[in-house]
Amino acid sequence: MPVRRKSFAIAAATAAALTLAAVAQPAAATTQSDPEYFVSLYTRPDLTGTKTPISLEITGECVNLPQPAESGIDIAPVNLEIYFNADCVKGFPGQTGDIYFILGSLHAGNFPFPAMSYRVVPMID
Repeated sequence: MPVRRKSFAIAAATAAALTLAAVAQPAAATTQSDPEYFVSLYTRPDLTGTKTPISLEITGECVNLPQPAESGIDIAPVNLEIYFNADCVKGFPGQTGDIYFILGSLHAGNFPFPAMSYRVVPMID
């Protein structure tokens, strides 16, 4: 009995190590243009409504949305700064101030107010 348990533990540890190695390797070799990465905004809550794909090639520039977005998903090594006013003006809708929303890498969610503009910000290495 003890030999089987030890063999099973060794096999399980080996399988776990190989799985971690297989998962870690592709992540190191990917780039922002990798087809596995994507960022999208949606006109309705809970990632519903009209989908607006976000280009990961345009970073640091403000982009006005063609229609307001209420939710989004970020599966890429970037953060998405969400603004509730056009031209990436911080503040509550129709006002200036300090308010804006960050949709972080590997996150999805609903916005507190409809998004009117955004900026893609690369993750710092």
